[in-house]
Amino acid sequence: MANILTKRVGALSLLDAGLISVTKSVSERLLAGVIGNGTLFSGGIKAVAGAVVSKAIGGKMGDIVGTALIVDAGDDIVTSFLGSGNVSGVAGGVISGRTAGNVQII
Repeated sequence: MANILTKRVGALSLLDAGLISVTKSVSERLLAGVIGNGTLFSGGIKAVAGAVVSKAIGGKMGDIVGTALIVDAGDDIVTSFLGSGNVSGVAGGVISGRTAGNVQII
């Protein structure tokens, strides 16, 4: 099992990817009540925080936490344009009303 976790996928090991995923999920839940989630605003705040935290913590842990925040920031920004309609001029999102398989995108 340990050999699987140390296998590299690009610059990351599978363990790194797992830690980034867990950190992203936890930070998203913790920050949602403070700065929101899935908006351009929350994405901007998380992007800046990711860069600052990465430098402040440093090392591998800084890279993991910083990457998690940057990935969450990207997710928020894309969501704001494609799904939630939180950006002015994007009424209901760019893909609102289309279907994805058997799921209606609202």
